[in-house]
Amino acid sequence: MSRDELLAMMPEVLKQTLPLVPWKIERLWRLELPVRRVAVQELAWLFDLPLWQLNGERFRVAPRQVRDDPQRYPDHLRRVMASDLNYPIHLVEHNGRLVVLDGFHRLLKASIEGRTEVEAVVLSPTDLRSICAGRP
Repeated sequence: MSRDELLAMMPEVLKQTLPLVPWKIERLWRLELPVRRVAVQELAWLFDLPLWQLNGERFRVAPRQVRDDPQRYPDHLRRVMASDLNYPIHLVEHNGRLVVLDGFHRLLKASIEGRTEVEAVVLSPTDLRSICAGRP
């Protein structure tokens, strides 16, 4: 599926919430930025976003649904609980709020485990531009 096709099917709430620039995960992981602690509660509003697929359909399941009804979403719960909290999540400020670029499963695991904070790397707008596709 092309990026344009994916964007066309994406719910409006995601288009308004997440930065839709085409960034590269490998570049994100190579960034050497400081790690800081961020309150899980500050990011909990993101748990209502329909981020994950269900039965092959994208954008059908929100992290809160997995947390609140884990038996209904065993595959998602397995992935969440297998995520490694030794790695920080990656955040960026977008439209005045911190949003997750990488680490939704780790953030949900931290919440399920009752953690009040999660380790995070917070990218600046310049950092985000530096990991965009098409840049050297």
